Amino acid sequence: MKCVRSICLLVLGICVFFPVHANETLLNHVKATSQAMSAFYMQGLSEGNEKYLKEFTVFKKQSITLLRQYVRNNGTQGEKLLHKWQGFSDQLVLKYDKEYGWEVDNRVRQDFRSYLSDAYKLVEDQKSNYKSVAQKKLLSLVQIEALSARFFDISSTYDGTDSLFSSDIAKLNPQTISADFKATLTELAKLSENSAMKSTLSSAKSKWQFVENSVVNYRGQSAYFVVYATKNKIQKALSMP
Repeated sequence: MKCVRSICLLVLGICVFFPVHANETLLNHVKATSQAMSAFYMQGLSEGNEKYLKEFTVFKKQSITLLRQYVRNNGTQGEKLLHKWQGFSDQLVLKYDKEYGWEVDNRVRQDFRSYLSDAYKLVEDQKSNYKSVAQKKLLSLVQIEALSARFFDISSTYDGTDSLFSSDIAKLNPQTISADFKATLTELAKLSENSAMKSTLSSAKSKWQFVENSVVNYRGQSAYFVVYATKNKIQKALSMP
C-alpha cells in the first residue's frame, strides 16, 4: 500500500513538473523569437548595420533550441509550431533594393508575423499557470519583447498597419498587453518587501511608459533606435533577481 502511494505521488509530481517546465520553455521561446524579429527588422531600419544581424543570428538560434525543447516536453501545439517555424525560418534574409531599401519577401514576413501571433496566443492561453514572481516577471519580459517585435515589423514595411490581419491583432493586441504589463508590475511592486526590487519594477514601468505611445499606437516610427535601446534596458532590469 505504501509502495502504491509512493508511485502515485511520483506520477503526480511528474505531471505537475512537466507543464510548468514546458510553460517556462514556451515563455523563453516566445521571448527569443520576439528578440530575433526585432533584431531582424532593425538590421534593415539601420541600413544594414551588422550588429543587428549578429543579434538576430544569436536569438534565432536560441529560439529554435527552446522550441525543440518545448516539443520534447510535449508542450501544447509544440509540433504544430515547429512545423510552421521550419516552413519559413531559413528564408529570413533581408535583401537590399535601391528603390525600396532593405526588404524581405512579403510572404515570409507574413509567415514570421503569424508565427509570433500564434506563439504569443499560446502564452496568453496558459497565463493562469504563471503564478510565481519569477514567472510573472518572465511573462512581463515576453510581453515587452512581443510588443516591440510587432512595432519593428510594422515600422519596416511600407503598408504599415494596413498589412496587419485581424487575426494578428486579436492574438497580439498592443493595448491589452501593455495594460496587463503595467498592472503586473504595479502588483509585483506592492507585494515586494524589497525596496531595491520596488525601485527596479518602478523604473521598468517608467521606461516602458516613455516609449509606450510609439510602440502601442505605431506612432513616431522613426523612434525605433530609442525603442530598441529602451526595451533592452527593461529586459536588463526585469532579469535581475
